[in-house]
Amino acid sequence: MVCIYKNGRLVSHPVRASIFARRKKMFVRRTDGPAAGKEERVSERRGRAPQIVLSGALHAQVVAGGNTAYRIAPDLDAEVPVLHGVCHGAHLRPGLSIHCADVRDLHDLSIQTLQGENLYLAVLLDGQVDVSFGPCRIGLGATRASRVRKPEAAAAFATLREPELFVRRARRGSHERKVGITFSREWLAAACPESDAGFAGPHPLFDRHLAVGRWTPTPRAVALAEQLVHPPELPPLLRGLYLESRSVELVAEALCQLSDAASTSPALRPRERRRIVEVRELLDSGAAEGLALDQIARRAGTNVCTMQRHFRTAFGTTVFEYERQRRLLRARQALEQEGRSVGEAADLAGYTSAANFATAFKRHFGLTPRQCRQGF
Repeated sequence: MVCIYKNGRLVSHPVRASIFARRKKMFVRRTDGPAAGKEERVSERRGRAPQIVLSGALHAQVVAGGNTAYRIAPDLDAEVPVLHGVCHGAHLRPGLSIHCADVRDLHDLSIQTLQGENLYLAVLLDGQVDVSFGPCRIGLGATRASRVRKPEAAAAFATLREPELFVRRARRGSHERKVGITFSREWLAAACPESDAGFAGPHPLFDRHLAVGRWTPTPRAVALAEQLVHPPELPPLLRGLYLESRSVELVAEALCQLSDAASTSPALRPRERRRIVEVRELLDSGAAEGLALDQIARRAGTNVCTMQRHFRTAFGTTVFEYERQRRLLRARQALEQEGRSVGEAADLAGYTSAANFATAFKRHFGLTPRQCRQGF
């Protein structure tokens, strides 16, 4: 029985299962590790129930999409489950395709495909992703201010001017809910026939091979991405129109934000760009550890204010934030691959307090250092 208010009076009604059908949540029971026996929510039922995706089925999906240069490492039997959740993709138009996922990884593995000359847009709604285009590695994490608040989505845009190997690194137990959109310059030109080269130059990202830009999705972009991940049940024709309309609008949202950023931030001159790339290479090499910002700026032949401004223009973040993310990623690698303790990882990341390190680590990756070390 349930009790409800009706005309100012408390009345009771028998419970009917259909009343709660739309609120049903899907769970998976953990069978290993410290959390064995606990039920963990995988996703809400929004048109599609979570499913187990086998290695062979995943391979078939990619090959059917026209990408024959595909490999999973380590090699797994075709009947081995690799994902749990919902994933789907579609070629909507020549030059426009999407891939959506709300999944939990069941194995540590890497998925490799050869990607052609295209533009790539990714919106991460929850969880974390670790991918590479050739030598360019991109990590995205949807951060949570608290357990009760929704995660803050993150997004990235990448340009390929020539084919590159794409690698997705999966960690057992990690979760991601994201939308990936691939579109060509030809599709963009056809979509904007009245513009020069079809929006080919609103941002320097469009002109540089392996250029990567990060941006914070607007509430509208987040809503569109959620609709793409969990579309309603529709006939095939209407489903195609539904997915295409949301994809086009999401691309427009991204390009709008990127072009706005370009108009408010003047492009760097070649000498300035070379200088700021040298700063990033210095950070990536680890040679800047222990150096203050003014020391890094002096090495680059500039001052702190100019360096910070140019670094944000080129890479969409500050020197401090870039270094913080790099150190957190190094700490994660130490926990997962080298078996380091949480205290040692905190030291690698530059934290004197293990508690502060754990807070920053979870905010960035969506799991605690201990969970990461235990292979969750």
